[in-house]
Amino acid sequence: MRTPSQSTGGFSLPQPAFGRGFSKLLIAAALAGALGAQTPLAIAPSKPQGLPFVRSYKPVITPPVRLTGSGRLRGMIQAGTIHLTARDAIALALESSLDLEIERYNLAMADWAVQRTESGGPLRGVTGASSQSVTLGSGQGVAGSQGNSGSLGTSSSSGAALIQQIGPVTPQLDPVLSTTDAFSHQTAPQFVTVQSGVYSLVDNARSYNWQVSQGLLTGGSARLSYSDSYLNESVPTDVLNPTSFISLGVSVSQNLLKGFGERVNGRFIRIAQRRTGGASEAFRARLSAVVSGVLSAYWDLSLAANDLKYKQRNRDVAAQFLADTGRLIAAGAAPAVDRIDAESAAAAAEQALEVARNSVAVRQNALKDYLSFRAVTDDQLAAAQIVAIDPLNVPETDDLPSLHELIASAAGRRPEVALARLQMELAGITSEGTANGVLPSLSVFASTKNVGQAGQAVPGQTPTPYFVGGVGSALAQTFRRNFPNGSAGVSYSASLENTQAQADHAIDVLSQRQTELSAERTRHALAVGISSQVLALQQARARYKAAAESRELLERLLQGEEKKWVAGASTISTVVSARRDLANAQSAELAAAAAYVHGRIALDQELGRTLDVNQVSVEDTIRK
Repeated sequence: MRTPSQSTGGFSLPQPAFGRGFSKLLIAAALAGALGAQTPLAIAPSKPQGLPFVRSYKPVITPPVRLTGSGRLRGMIQAGTIHLTARDAIALALESSLDLEIERYNLAMADWAVQRTESGGPLRGVTGASSQSVTLGSGQGVAGSQGNSGSLGTSSSSGAALIQQIGPVTPQLDPVLSTTDAFSHQTAPQFVTVQSGVYSLVDNARSYNWQVSQGLLTGGSARLSYSDSYLNESVPTDVLNPTSFISLGVSVSQNLLKGFGERVNGRFIRIAQRRTGGASEAFRARLSAVVSGVLSAYWDLSLAANDLKYKQRNRDVAAQFLADTGRLIAAGAAPAVDRIDAESAAAAAEQALEVARNSVAVRQNALKDYLSFRAVTDDQLAAAQIVAIDPLNVPETDDLPSLHELIASAAGRRPEVALARLQMELAGITSEGTANGVLPSLSVFASTKNVGQAGQAVPGQTPTPYFVGGVGSALAQTFRRNFPNGSAGVSYSASLENTQAQADHAIDVLSQRQTELSAERTRHALAVGISSQVLALQQARARYKAAAESRELLERLLQGEEKKWVAGASTISTVVSARRDLANAQSAELAAAAAYVHGRIALDQELGRTLDVNQVSVEDTIRK
C-alpha cells in the first residue's frame, strides 16, 4: 500500500495582553524618588563606619564585580535538556545580563553625583596648590614690626584650574576646617640697631591658624578664624619677651548680581538630581531591550523547533514513499523510472532536515547567550538542549486601540521620550546659569576681629601690667574686645565688552533650542514608528492567515493526489510536486509566524509596554 502523508496542523502564539493596565510598570519618576529611600543597590559603594572626623577620610567601601548568573540555569538541566517557558527565559536573562549590570553602575554613579554636587564647589577637575609660612601679628616684637604683616597671617594658596566651568561657580557648601601650624628659627643681621639694639637678631616663632568656612547656597560665604602667634627673640629693647598675639574674627560676604540666588548656585544639584531620573530611564530602556531580545530568541527557537518537526515528518514520509515505490517497482506495478523521482524527493527532504537541525542549534546558542554569559565556556550548558514549551498562537485580531490613543499612551511610557524631556529641562537649567553669568560682579562683605597681646616682662623693664601674662591674658583681651577691628565694603567688577559671557549664554540658548527640536523629532519618530509597526503587525497577521490556509489546502490536495496515485489515476511526479509545494507552504507559514512574533515584540517596544506586558518590575530588577 502506498502511504499517504500525515495531516499537519497549524500552531499558535500567546494572545498578547493588550488590555492589561499600567500598574505593574514603574515609571521613572517614581523610581528616581525611591532610589534614595529604599534599600541601596547591591553594587553601590557605602560610606565607612567609625568615629567622627575619622570615617569621613576613609575611602568608600565598594563591593566587587558580580559575575554570576549561570547556577540556576545549570540546575534546570534534566537528562541533558532544559525545558523553558518564556517567563523562565526572561527571568534567567535578567539575572545574568551584563548589560543590565553595567546600567546598575550608572544608577549608582548618578546617586553619588548628586552627593558630589550637593557639597558645592567647582566641577570635578579643578585643583589648587597651597603654601604655608610662619606669620606674626602686627607689632609683635621686632620681627613682627619689621614684617609689617598688618594682622595675624594665614596660609596663602593659589588655584590652577584644569578645566573651565561655564557660569557662576557654586560656593563650597560643605563646612571646611583648615589649620596651618608653623614653626621657625631665624637669624637676621641688623645693619640698623636702633630698633633691635643688636647686630644679630635671633627669633624663635610659631603660629597656629585655624579657620572654619561655610559657603551659602545664596552665593555668599561665612568664615570664623582664630590665630595664635608666639615669638621669642634675642632683643634687649623688648619690654615683653616672649609674647603671644591672639586674633579671633568673623567675616561674611554675599554676591548680589552674578552668582546670587539659590536657583543659580543650586543648578548643578538640580541637574544631578534630574540625571538620576535619566539613569533610571536608561536602565528601563536597556531592560526593555533585554526582554525583547530574549523573547525574540525564545520564539525564534520555538519556530525553528516547529520547522524541525515539519522537516522530520516530511523526511519520514519521503523515506516511506521511497520504500513503497521500490516495492511497487519490484512487483511490476510501477515503472522503474519512478525510483528516480522518489529518491530525489527523499534526498531533498533529508537535506532540508539537516538545515533545520542546524537552524535549531543556532537558535539555541542565541538564546543561551541571553540566559547566561558563561554559556560558551560552560561545557555543561553548551551541550544542553533547550526546549521551548510555551504554545504558539497567532490571534485572529489584535484588538488595538486607535492610533491616536496608542501614540498618546506611548508618549508617557517610552524611555526615549522621557529622556528627550529631561534633556530639554537640563538645557534650560544650564542656560539659566549662563544668563546669570552675563551680569557684573557685585558683592558686599563685612568682617569683625578682636585681637590681644601679652607676654613676659623683660628683667629691667617696667611694662604696663595689662600686657603682662601669657596666652590666657591675650585671650581675655580678645573676648573683652579691648582692641576691636572691623571693616565692610562693596566690590564691583564688570567687563566693559562682556563678549565671553554673552557668547556662553548664546551658545547655551541655541543648544536649548536645538534640544527642543530634537525632542519634537523624537515625538514625531515615535508616531511614525507606531503607525508603521501597527500596519506591519496587521499585514503579518494577514500573511500568516493566508499562509496557514494555503498550507491546509495543499495538505488536502496532497492527500487527494496520493489517493488518486493509489488508484492509478495520478503520476509519481505529480505526488512529488505536491509534496514539494506542501513543504514550501509549511516554510512560508513559519516565516509568516516569525514575522508576526517579531512585529508584536517590536510594537510593544514602540508603545513602551514590553515590561508591562511581560510583568517585569523595573525596581525589582534594579535591586537584584
